Amino acid sequence: MALAGLACGKDEFTSKPNLEFLQADSYDVTQGDFLTFRIKVTDKEGDIADSIWIKASTRRCPTTIFTLPYPMPDVPVKASLDAEINIQYIVGVVDPSAPIWPFNLCNGVDTTNFEFWIKDKAGNYSDTVKTDQPVLIRNN
Repeated sequence: MALAGLACGKDEFTSKPNLEFLQADSYDVTQGDFLTFRIKVTDKEGDIADSIWIKASTRRCPTTIFTLPYPMPDVPVKASLDAEINIQYIVGVVDPSAPIWPFNLCNGVDTTNFEFWIKDKAGNYSDTVKTDQPVLIRNN
């Protein structure tokens, strides 16, 4: 995961973190591919460095529904935080250099919807944001 860009603004910042899904770098992946999600986050106190939660739900394979917490990147506490978080996975491959997203347990091709939310150090949860379209995961 990576964090980029800090800026100031007035009315867009609240104590409850605000997320906006920007994009995935691919919407068609196979086992072993890297998959990166870009998410914009704003927070009044800038104390987002607790955790990010990610839920994946497949349409064809109901046994492939995961909700997993991941640590946030180290972020200096800065008032009026406006940043982009990049969350990168290797689809279904064990690799200590990147978090692993479980692949489709039913084999074949399936569409997966991803949801994201964060909890800041004060215990405030953001709203949940979703990918703008399903990700096609090919597990052949």
